[in-house]
Amino acid sequence: MKNLSVLIITFLAFGCHGQNRMFEKEEKKATEFMESKIVEIYNDQFKTEFIGTWHEFGKIYGFIFYIIENNDYPIAVEYNLGKQEPFEFDKQGFEKEYEAIKVKIKASKKLEKDIRVYFPNARAIANRIANRDGTYRWVNNIYTAQPLDKEKEKTFTELNKLCSSLTNKLIEEKSFYNFYFPKEIDRTEYTGNRFSFFEFDNFSQKHIYHYRVDYIKSGEQFEISNQKLYDNLKEEQSEKLKDSIEKWKNENGFENWEISLLTESSIDRDLDFKKFMLGLNGEKKFGFINIETEELKFVE
Repeated sequence: MKNLSVLIITFLAFGCHGQNRMFEKEEKKATEFMESKIVEIYNDQFKTEFIGTWHEFGKIYGFIFYIIENNDYPIAVEYNLGKQEPFEFDKQGFEKEYEAIKVKIKASKKLEKDIRVYFPNARAIANRIANRDGTYRWVNNIYTAQPLDKEKEKTFTELNKLCSSLTNKLIEEKSFYNFYFPKEIDRTEYTGNRFSFFEFDNFSQKHIYHYRVDYIKSGEQFEISNQKLYDNLKEEQSEKLKDSIEKWKNENGFENWEISLLTESSIDRDLDFKKFMLGLNGEKKFGFINIETEELKFVE
C-alpha cells in the first residue's frame, strides 16, 4: 500500500478544504454509505478513503472518494458520489473505470520497459482515451530523465524510429508521444505512484523541453502527422530574461514597448535562444535572447 501514499497526499489539501463543521454530518452519512456499500458488494476486495466535499457557496454537490484495492499493489479509483436522497452507488460506472485504469497501468509498465532500452531511468504513462466517434487514441507521456542533446535532430530521428516500432503494434488509428527532457541528467530512482508523478504541479518543475510527435494511420501504415518542440522555462528564468530585455529596450529607445516571451514549436529552432516580441500600438518587433548569456538579436 505504500505506493498509494503519494496519491492520497496529493489530494490532502482538497480534502481539508472540504472538511467544514457545517458539512460534517453530511460527510459522515456519505462515508458510512460508501463503506457499507463497498463491503456489501465486494466484501474485503476494496476499501474507501474519503477525500473531500464538492461544494460551492455552502451548497454540497457531492463527495469525492478513492476506492482502493485491499492488496500490496493497490489500484485507486477516484469516485464521485452525488449529493442526493437516497445515495446511489454506480457499480457499473465504477467497474468500467476500474478496468480502464488496469489497462492504463499495464500499458504504462510496458511502455516504460520499452523506453528504458533508450533511457534507463525513464518514467512513462500510457493513456487510452475515447474519441467522440467511439474510436480510441493513445496519449503517451515519457519523462526521459536525460537532457536534450544539442544535436537534437539525431535524437528525434531515433525517437521517431522507436515510436514507429511501438505504434505499428496498435489497433487504434492515432497515437501521440510526448517526450520530456530535464536540464541535467536525473539519476533519481522514482518508485512512487506514476499517476501522481505526472500531475502538472509536480511534473512541470522537472523538464525544460517537450518534444511531441503524432502518428495517424493512413491505409495500413502509420505516418507522422505532427512534430513540435516546446520549451518550459521556469517562472524565475522567464523573469530573468524579461529583466534583461527590459534593460536593453530602455537603453535603446523602446522604453514604452511591451515585452512578450513567445511560445515556439519548430523542431528546427536553436535551443540556445528564446523568442520574444516588443509591441507598441499595433507595431511589433521580434527578436531572440540567449537563455544562458542573455545576448539579444533582432529578426530583420
